[in-house]
Amino acid sequence: MYAIIELLGKQYKIFKNIIIKTEKININTNSIIIINKILFFCCKNIIILDKFILNKIFFIGRILKNLKKCKKINILKFNRRKGYKKKIGFKKKESIIIIENLNLKILKYFINGSKKIGRFYKKW
Repeated sequence: MYAIIELLGKQYKIFKNIIIKTEKININTNSIIIINKILFFCCKNIIILDKFILNKIFFIGRILKNLKKCKKINILKFNRRKGYKKKIGFKKKESIIIIENLNLKILKYFINGSKKIGRFYKKW
């Protein structure tokens, strides 16, 4: 069971008990965040793409650390015949998040084979 979520403008493939590195989130460490922007969800052989159902599923995560600075990124600007070189570097800030739990209450209704919600998913 996994999902693809959007967090701070980037997409991540997540499942339960996975640790991900994202850009810095201005929240204290050990605080709980709720991730509800899910783009894709897969459970066993069922793939869900419908926004009606995806809006009712959410993941619960916890911020483990807010790293001050990570690996340095170097940028080099260069003109070939002018003798112009400019080297710029910066270190971006990161947060480490662990996905602890997900809400699956909505899934129990249509995995059992409800006819009304059965049209929203496709079995492979």
